[in-house]
Amino acid sequence: MEIKTERMQLFPVTLDLAQTLMKNSLAFYYKFQLPWNKNWPHDGLKALLPFYAERLENDSDELGFGPWVIIDAAGEHVIGDIGFKGSPNEEGTIEIGYHIVASERNSGYASEAVGVLCDWAFEKGVEGIEAQCDKGNIPSQKVLINNGFAHTGRSQDFLVFKKEKLVHEDKQDSYKKGI
Repeated sequence: MEIKTERMQLFPVTLDLAQTLMKNSLAFYYKFQLPWNKNWPHDGLKALLPFYAERLENDSDELGFGPWVIIDAAGEHVIGDIGFKGSPNEEGTIEIGYHIVASERNSGYASEAVGVLCDWAFEKGVEGIEAQCDKGNIPSQKVLINNGFAHTGRSQDFLVFKKEKLVHEDKQDSYKKGI
């Protein structure tokens, strides 16, 4: 499972890869023949990996609904990570999060990654995607807004955003409804 764009590649963290990243992140760089970046994996991803690995051990269908690695299209360096915080809930909603390494920020990678991963999720039957963003993180807010997320509320010092799956009606249905 992989998503490719003109500028980057995204692939989900498998159980094996999660264990590698937890035990020795340098082994990841060696395996993929990438130059080491001391800023990745970041602390948030490191904290999430044990929980994600446990979910994957119990249910292989979790693959894709956890973290994804973002590397450049040529496979030469890590751009960051993006992912979901688990499978869809009863309403079909999931939460997305992302992190771009400092040296790759302000290049449109986050916007591009959010867009393609949202498309992937909607193709998998997800109905809505939520995101939380620090109220002072204007660049991240722009990423969400540029990807069709709407500001829906606030949770302490975080702003909450949501994007709903677009339902396409055919013309005949619209005609029947008098639209």
